[in-house]
Amino acid sequence: MEPLFKNKTTLSSKNYIELVKFHQKENNWKYFLYTAFYSILFVIFIAIQIASKYYFPAILVFICFFGFLVYRFIEPYYKTKKEFQSEKVQKNLVNFYLFYERYFEVRNKMGNSRLKYYKIYKAYENKDFIYLYINKDYAFILEKSGFLIGDADLFKKFIKNKIKFKFKGN
Repeated sequence: MEPLFKNKTTLSSKNYIELVKFHQKENNWKYFLYTAFYSILFVIFIAIQIASKYYFPAILVFICFFGFLVYRFIEPYYKTKKEFQSEKVQKNLVNFYLFYERYFEVRNKMGNSRLKYYKIYKAYENKDFIYLYINKDYAFILEKSGFLIGDADLFKKFIKNKIKFKFKGN
């Protein structure tokens, strides 16, 4: 069966850095609000403990609060660094994306995957790329210039129809 759309995209370090920048721009405010909300709750709880002269629980909660802040700011850095240093980014893994009516496939030298469209968590578009997120942290990168069958504009209409309100872009 011939695919409706076919895209070839190289997962280069440049493309990965563009994804990270885009992801941060799209999600930093949500991450900040979540962190701020829980930080306020921690501070209120610590203040109540100190006002009630329960110093030991206040110290324990402060230690947990400190751990929470370290995790919130260090974990994304290490996750991104690990992914950047992975073989697929460092060796410029070439992905072929084949889009059919009911599903799409991702093919590369590491293997093949078949996914139904409902598995797409969100899709975003910027000037050069379309990002198909499978969850809040992992996305497939499609270069708009990489279409071998079809083109980026037709694909955008196609994917919008498949995932409806999950698509964010022009």
